[in-house]
Amino acid sequence: MTIKDLWRLHLGDALKIGTDPFTYVGHAQIEIDDGAKLRWFYDDEGNLFSVSLKDEELIFFKEIDDEIEPEGDTVTLKEKEYEFTSEEAGTVMDTNGESVAEVDDTFLVSDYQTAEGEILRIIGNEETGENLVYLGRYVSEDDVTEL
Repeated sequence: MTIKDLWRLHLGDALKIGTDPFTYVGHAQIEIDDGAKLRWFYDDEGNLFSVSLKDEELIFFKEIDDEIEPEGDTVTLKEKEYEFTSEEAGTVMDTNGESVAEVDDTFLVSDYQTAEGEILRIIGNEETGENLVYLGRYVSEDDVTEL
């Protein structure tokens, strides 16, 4: 499934991302401060599928409940060390269906990565002060199929 196909999803559409089922229940469109646009797709299990049209980047995340405290440029979680890779700020421009964000909410998104490529993402909602933490991995368009 191509990235452009993902933009045409309808609420309730069922996908498989790698081996994980994903039922689309809503999304938020985020504009990053540099002008790039992301779409965060949500499923009925609390998972997040981050899609960047500009960068052609697909990342599948599972929400985790662990409290995370960065120590300098690293985070340790379950005996794995994640190194800081990037931080971006963005604003929610649009939502549809179920979403953890509201229009005009602003977020600070911090990514950390292991040497093996596993991504730890901390999304801080600057309106509510709430932090969401996700573990994820990069996927390709070939990894995303309709069910």
